[in-house]
Amino acid sequence: MSGKTRVWLGLGSNLGDSRRILQKAWQQLGSEPGVNVLTLSAPYASDPVGMESENRFLNAAGILETDLDPDALLNLLQQVEKGFGRDQKTGGDGYQDRLLDLDILYFGDHVINSGNLLVPHPHIAGRLFVLVPLVELDPEHRDPVTGHTVKAMRQELLRRMESGRVVRQQIQPEKWG
Repeated sequence: MSGKTRVWLGLGSNLGDSRRILQKAWQQLGSEPGVNVLTLSAPYASDPVGMESENRFLNAAGILETDLDPDALLNLLQQVEKGFGRDQKTGGDGYQDRLLDLDILYFGDHVINSGNLLVPHPHIAGRLFVLVPLVELDPEHRDPVTGHTVKAMRQELLRRMESGRVVRQQIQPEKWG
């Protein structure tokens, strides 16, 4: 891949000063060679999804441009996580409390299925804490697999929650201040 690619990231934390951690991580990404941060959503507080924890999450989404390839960007994100005290990611769906979680949601319009990276992120359509900040930033962004906009994906998830087909997810907008 050559040239700049637009990338949509998910940022999350449920340990420590999550607001500060997410802001500092975003600033650090913007200082890295080959990365140009463009915009960061508001933070959103939510209960854990897919795991048990007493700690609420603070989540956000960001858009950046990079000339790094997907694996190099993934390595950079993992280095940033480690710098904030994150242990190696747990494999599969073994979610755990974390100081910082950085996920590549979309890498341009690429579909990637390598040993360490699945893009688009496989859980986007079922996570309100991902879809709400994505809609804030780029409601018409189309998923390269389904062709649906993130706005339509959020509406479908809300319909599924309303009908009881999916457990309700609570999300609350916060401020960076």
